[in-house]
Amino acid sequence: MSAVTAEILIGNPHPNDGGIRAFARIHLEEGDRPAFVLSWSRSPQNRDEDFFRKFTMIPTLENMLDDSALMVAYAVCRHSAVFDKVNRLTQGVLLDSHRLSMYDDFTPEDREKLYNAVKKLKDLPKVTWCLFDGSHLKNSIAHLVEYKLPCEVTQSVFVHEYSNWTDSWDVKGVLS
Repeated sequence: MSAVTAEILIGNPHPNDGGIRAFARIHLEEGDRPAFVLSWSRSPQNRDEDFFRKFTMIPTLENMLDDSALMVAYAVCRHSAVFDKVNRLTQGVLLDSHRLSMYDDFTPEDREKLYNAVKKLKDLPKVTWCLFDGSHLKNSIAHLVEYKLPCEVTQSVFVHEYSNWTDSWDVKGVLS
C-alpha cells in the first residue's frame, strides 16, 4: 500500500504575497516502489493539458530530485531541449504510454545527460517541493542547488500521529 510522501507544485510565483499559483501538481507515492504522478490544477496557458493529462514516472532512488525536475521540464513544460531528447531516447513510446521508468527506459549515461540538460534550463516555472516525514526525496534534495529554477522547499515541522503498533500518539517537532 502506498502513501503520498511529497507534493510538488508547479506554477508562477505570486508577485506580491509569496507562495505559488500552481497550474500542475506532481505527487510522490511511495510503497513497493516510488512513483511520481502528474495532475493539472488548472489549465496552463498555451499548453495542451490533454497531452499529458495522466503521466507517471518511476524515479530512481538515488536521484529523485533530478527525476522530478526532468518530469517538470518534459511532461509539464514540454521544453524542447528536453522533450526531443527524451522522445528520441525512448523512440517516442512515451507519447502513447504516458509512463516512464527511469531505470528501465534510460541507461545511467542517458539519465546523466538528461539531468544536465535540465540543469542548463533558465526558463522553467517556479517549483515547490513539499516534503512530508519519511519522503525519500529528502535524500537528493541537495541536488537542487545545481539547477537554475525558481523554487521553494518545505518540510514537516510538526507531526502528531496515532500508532497502531504502539497504541500511542507519536509526536515529532514543536509548534511555537
